[in-house]
Amino acid sequence: MLKPIIGILGGGQLGMMLCDAAKKIGLETHTFCPDDEFPSKSKSTYFTIGEYTDEKKVIKFSNEVDFITYEFENIPIKTIDFIKDKEKIRPGKLSLLLTQDRLVEKEFLEKLNIPIAPYKVIRNSNDISSAQSEFTNSIVKTRTLGYDGKGQFSLSKSDNPDEVFKKINNKSIVEKKIPFEFEVSVIIARDKKNNLSYFPIGRNIHENHILKYTYTPFDLSKTQTEELINYSKMIISELNHIGVLAVEFFVTKNKILVNEIAPRVHNSGHWTIDACNVSQFEQHMICVSGGKIKKPLLKYSAQMTNIIGDEIYEWYDKNNTYNVKIYLYNKNEVKKGRKMGHVTELFDKDRTFKD
Repeated sequence: MLKPIIGILGGGQLGMMLCDAAKKIGLETHTFCPDDEFPSKSKSTYFTIGEYTDEKKVIKFSNEVDFITYEFENIPIKTIDFIKDKEKIRPGKLSLLLTQDRLVEKEFLEKLNIPIAPYKVIRNSNDISSAQSEFTNSIVKTRTLGYDGKGQFSLSKSDNPDEVFKKINNKSIVEKKIPFEFEVSVIIARDKKNNLSYFPIGRNIHENHILKYTYTPFDLSKTQTEELINYSKMIISELNHIGVLAVEFFVTKNKILVNEIAPRVHNSGHWTIDACNVSQFEQHMICVSGGKIKKPLLKYSAQMTNIIGDEIYEWYDKNNTYNVKIYLYNKNEVKKGRKMGHVTELFDKDRTFKD
């Protein structure tokens, strides 16, 4: 019997871990990536090197796989449009359209009555001036291609609106800075038959706008947990999303706000590889391939730490132990702020991390 082949658009570290997960559960993978060398190349059963705008290569790739998923949300929409059998694409086009533009994402959340930070669309310098009057502190964010703090800068009341507007190169919004107590993320999944499951909720800590640590499970009240899960269920169901989806939340003293949505496996869920009976990557591939979702069970509490930039040099000669698991992404160039790997430290499953 032939093994199902899952096509993956993108060959980064998330794709690499999806390939590992696929092999573990009896699936083959075919990665499509524009780079000659990419982290998942040695892990994928098959691969195609080509531009996402190369219609002939994309169509050939799509005809050689049973299902298609993606490891990042900035796949050109035209790439998805090249693929004739839209049923193969999991999650679908709607999840990409939503998360490629912050404004579209915020309008979607507003329609669902899910709380978000107050914001304004920037069309001219008057919008900046209006935000300065209304928000004590705020941040300008590009609507597209912004991740790990890229395309963002703080806006203060003393800044000249005209000068700020000149600095903006892309369509942007200005968002009120939220004095949150902590940030968490919900990693949730949905299969073809609308079954839902989610992983224990972890707290995220960022450094220089880049995720540095995730601690799971984090000590939350029953009310907080229910609210976080209910919002996440609303989002994944409304999108008709098949696979894993991550929702980042700000938790303040008296409310919970959605920060952003990622329509894919997520950095804050890497700890699941070693700490759960099923990882986020296995769960995603199960859903994409048409299987029945699994209920995640915690085997260990965990702290995930990202290895960023030249921190990688401290880890080349380190080995795994029974409770420390090291993952290096084999990227061919070390850059400041670039995620080069991660480390998961495991603890007794009864441990709960507190603020």
